[in-house]
Amino acid sequence: MLIAVAASDSKFRLQLAGLLESSGHKVVEADARPESLAGLRAAAPHLLVVASAEVDAAAFIRALRAQSDMRLLPVLCVDPKAGASDTVALLDAGADDAITRPFQPPIFLARVRTLLRRVVWAGDAPEEVVTILTGGPIELKLVSRQALVVGRSVELTRLEFDLLAFLLKHPDRAFKRDELLAAVWNYPGNVETRTLDKHVESLRRKLASCSSLLQTVHGVGYRFSPGDAVRP
Repeated sequence: MLIAVAASDSKFRLQLAGLLESSGHKVVEADARPESLAGLRAAAPHLLVVASAEVDAAAFIRALRAQSDMRLLPVLCVDPKAGASDTVALLDAGADDAITRPFQPPIFLARVRTLLRRVVWAGDAPEEVVTILTGGPIELKLVSRQALVVGRSVELTRLEFDLLAFLLKHPDRAFKRDELLAAVWNYPGNVETRTLDKHVESLRRKLASCSSLLQTVHGVGYRFSPGDAVRP
């Protein structure tokens, strides 16, 4: 999916863009000022993220909603410094959702997925190839959070899905346990836990005949090898 990000803080914009790109989205930079609506219209994003403290975000959203062709564009406001009253003002102005302090990347990405699911389910955009991961007979749809194993739908928990998605993005690469814990759970590298091993065990049970694709690399950690899929 194509997501426009309007952020006055360049460091925060890069952080948001990195999070979105890591989830398979394309990101374009936008400007949260009413006079910049033409550029936003030309970009035709599926979602707009507004994280600009130097402009009146509420006024910008009202101007956007006044455009008949942009009334249905999902808008997510992100302001780690905002309070409850600011959130109410943004929602009343026409934002679909707003995130305030403390900023938590997993929650941000979950809100993004929620808004994009509405776009997909409404038929306004297909779930693009860029947001679908495949590894042998396994397919993960990142927006709708669906997992298919040999064409069969499999229910995964949030962390099981995120772990499998991370491994599918890096096929045949062996990851250390602390690398996976940091990437999926945001654990610091010195934390010792059986959480990862338990999730791998659960994933293997759910992958059933494809469980051998999720491999243990002794003395290192785990890898996903789609090339080892059993051919019919």
